Amino acid sequence: MTLHLYAHRLSQPSRAVEILLRELDMSYTWHEVDFANGETREPWFAKDINALQTIPALVVSATDDKTEAGIGESHAIMRYLCRVAPDRDHAARWYPAEDALSSAQVDLWMAWHHNNVRAYDMFHDIMNLHLTLPMLKYELQETALKPLQDGLRGGLATLEQHLEKHDTSEPTLCGSAHPTLADLTIACELYQIVAVGYRFTRFPNVARWLDNIAQRPHFQDVSQEIVEQGRTIREQSGGYLDLDKAFA
Repeated sequence: MTLHLYAHRLSQPSRAVEILLRELDMSYTWHEVDFANGETREPWFAKDINALQTIPALVVSATDDKTEAGIGESHAIMRYLCRVAPDRDHAARWYPAEDALSSAQVDLWMAWHHNNVRAYDMFHDIMNLHLTLPMLKYELQETALKPLQDGLRGGLATLEQHLEKHDTSEPTLCGSAHPTLADLTIACELYQIVAVGYRFTRFPNVARWLDNIAQRPHFQDVSQEIVEQGRTIREQSGGYLDLDKAFA
């Protein structure tokens, strides 16, 4: 079996899938997709890779390179990888597929992620602010970014309250000693804006949890591009962003 990952490291879900592949020690072939310029809408991508025209996408090929399946949506891809990973015990730490109750807890937070964290993705508006004319930057901060910040606070408050129950030095969303797909999914989403310079001062449990996940070597390796992009934005547009007060 050969795995082909079509993705981009500025995409939060793409990074989550690639980090998991590395955590599970599963080899893969990397294909960078220029999603910002519409490559996912090219006929070859929609026909042969992912009919949903989104990244990440995983193509699973047999040994003769005949395609067995194309999988879209990061959550579906990650669950699949945990079900087929050679190291079954390690995969079960990320997603306990054979334990219905434990896997339901992971599923709960992954489902919650869509409408409470990903729905308030700020990074693309931050990029728009970074690339726009100076005279428009404050307007974008007020009209585009502030509503997203306000919306994200509710999700951060939920995470803060939940993580407060796990009084450990390295908390996880499901309370286990090892992080799960839920931790990885939401951490990749939030790390996108932490890389720009935002800090979750009002949410210390969230900040501690995120820092613990982000310290994992594979997380750091895959996140280098977003860290560099965040540094560029911070240095060039930081004065227009409400970095200190947004989540204080």
